[in-house]
Amino acid sequence: MADLGLTNYKVSPLTLIFLIKGDEILTLRRSSNKKVYPNKLSGFGGKVEPGEDLFTSAKREFFEETGLTLKEISLRGMFMRMMDTGYLNQMYLFVANEFEGEPKKVSDEGEIQWLKIEDFLNHPDIVDHVPSYLRQIIDGKDFYCGMGTYIHDKMTTYVSNESHFNERRN
Repeated sequence: MADLGLTNYKVSPLTLIFLIKGDEILTLRRSSNKKVYPNKLSGFGGKVEPGEDLFTSAKREFFEETGLTLKEISLRGMFMRMMDTGYLNQMYLFVANEFEGEPKKVSDEGEIQWLKIEDFLNHPDIVDHVPSYLRQIIDGKDFYCGMGTYIHDKMTTYVSNESHFNERRN
């Protein structure tokens, strides 16, 4: 078996949370000063801190960025970004439907707004990997697993478990 050179990478666990209300999704337009995906539309999340579990991290990140308390969240998938910068980001994908409070309009991360899910998915400024899995994780029928390789912050290859589940259903 060929050595993939994984020992050259730093593995970084992240959470990414999408709040759904009917046919709308709460979105974040990332600030222009952000190193990763400046001015792009995404969900909410960030780094898992030492000693945190995934659920604690997701709820904390979401509250810090939106001011909202999530009542319940569901882990629906995992997306891995293998980047030419030496990072391997493992993004744990969560969906929430119930919350308390009113969302901030702006946070340190950027501007917050509700959008129709279809408008978000078709927006030219959406973060590149989100359309690959958002429908599947909202639906929640199959646990999503996918991976993208990146060169100069652009996804160059993508693969997911969709065909695996389709083959097993037949």
